[in-house]
Amino acid sequence: LACRTVLVSEQGEVEIPEASRAQGSGQILAEWEADQLPQTRQTVIAIDIGTTTLVAVKIKDGHVIGKASCYNPQSQLGDNVITRIQHASQGKLDTLNQMVLRGIEGLLDEVGLDGVDRIAVAGNTVMCCLFHNINPESIGSIPFTPPMRVFPARNDLFGGVTVLTVPCISGYVGGDLTAGMAIVDLQPGEMLIDIGTNCEIIYATKAGFFCTAAAAGPAFEGAGLSCGLRASDGAIDHFFPDGNFSTIGHLLPTGICGSGFVDFLAVQHAQGRISEVGRYEPKSQSFPIADGIAMYEYDIEQLLKAKAAVWAGIKTLENHCGKPARKIYLAGGFAQYLDLKNAVSICMLPEREYEIVGNTSLAGAAKLACDPDCMAELVRLIDVPVEIQLNTLPDFEDNYIDGLLLP
Repeated sequence: LACRTVLVSEQGEVEIPEASRAQGSGQILAEWEADQLPQTRQTVIAIDIGTTTLVAVKIKDGHVIGKASCYNPQSQLGDNVITRIQHASQGKLDTLNQMVLRGIEGLLDEVGLDGVDRIAVAGNTVMCCLFHNINPESIGSIPFTPPMRVFPARNDLFGGVTVLTVPCISGYVGGDLTAGMAIVDLQPGEMLIDIGTNCEIIYATKAGFFCTAAAAGPAFEGAGLSCGLRASDGAIDHFFPDGNFSTIGHLLPTGICGSGFVDFLAVQHAQGRISEVGRYEPKSQSFPIADGIAMYEYDIEQLLKAKAAVWAGIKTLENHCGKPARKIYLAGGFAQYLDLKNAVSICMLPEREYEIVGNTSLAGAAKLACDPDCMAELVRLIDVPVEIQLNTLPDFEDNYIDGLLLP
């Protein structure tokens, strides 16, 4: 623990082993389920600016001809949007801006910028603000008002190529959900959820569209957990009732990623080894999984908080609208690899009909890149949902407490 080391001289050198460093690659989703993209003879690029990951696809004649992805370099200054808002408000806005631009430039180098006519980006509201070097400080305090929802076209970032940004709905429901609305044709009774560090939800009802966001935090991305990993090579991605597990890349296990944590909770609770309040039975501080890998009770506590936020967000919005969702579309990389039965069994997701739709944020950016005239429709969409602040609803706290339990 370098932070606890006391130097005995004026200078010192700390060596960080490779095993302790964040990996630069992993299972970063660059696919989506949607209709064919608008046809254009131009070559364009779409980029999804996530809190944790960056993804770019190069498109020609409506077909993806190149892909590149990496982790968002801004993670060095915090793994969640709140921390990055704080850094931006404390004089590090330019640093955060340059970090994301450098990350995107690396992706553009990989897919190739020659002959590209247009770039479109989508992301949550804080990420979009930081991309444009706009201080998102106002999003961090009540009433969480974004400094900008519709961003100007730019041609001063990447070799003079025009850059368009999918507009944002609110401070915590961003352009990633606007993009999702443009891709998933939500009908009354249907819900779209993008589960990330911020769980963003849009619910279509006969009375109109309603949206909200719940702070799930980065636990399901491995942050803050003793054995947590992003979805990278060597991460345990699934546990099975017979005691076996699988790893990404079929390598020796080095930790556990989000889908693996969901399975672990479901399997161990079903077999009576974890109580409904997340305690080991018989009593123990940890549960050994593999050489050097163990799950501690305080890890379980963080996971229960994360899944409770998702559960409470869904249930509270459904209750506010007066009816459970008939169907739920799940977007984002985490959902792509999730065992839905296990997610339902631990009360992270309610029992509903589900459809996995992939990276709809990237899909919406791709649609805008191919057809810039659809910007008018995207701007119209951001005023369609009515935003609901979960902390203003009386049953949110009860739903969150219920979500902390394993049924």
